[in-house]
Amino acid sequence: MNYETQVMLEISFEADEFYPQAAALGSHAAEALKDKHRSQLTGLENIAESAFKISDIMDYIKKQTARFSHWRHTLVRGENPQQGFGERLRAYLENDLAQRRDAVCGRLQIGDSTYQDKQKRRRIYLLLIRQFIRSMVVEYEYAVSAEKNERKER
Repeated sequence: MNYETQVMLEISFEADEFYPQAAALGSHAAEALKDKHRSQLTGLENIAESAFKISDIMDYIKKQTARFSHWRHTLVRGENPQQGFGERLRAYLENDLAQRRDAVCGRLQIGDSTYQDKQKRRRIYLLLIRQFIRSMVVEYEYAVSAEKNERKER
């Protein structure tokens, strides 16, 4: 099996593993942003898909969190109830996905000492972030749509 196929299989495996967390954050986004701020999440998704640097994605999240109170919206129930949406997303990407990147790189036998290895690690991290954000935005869209349908039925 060639290297690119192995990378894609590993990313797909991790995407299935982190899907529950993406769904939970997507639901948190739906509660925080409602359907009024959809463009902010699609903006995040567009930045993630086009960015060459992980810091561009993190900077967008930090900027949105600093600017808009709905990005700081906390949940009354659930995981990390005192943590706002933006901070929760940032922490997950920086901590949990970084650990997943390390696991993928370990399975692919990618070190961290050479320039080439560092580039491969960054690419894998970026692919994981993109997949996570895609899944989270899908859950956001689904939750917002379900809420709209529920309101119509009342």
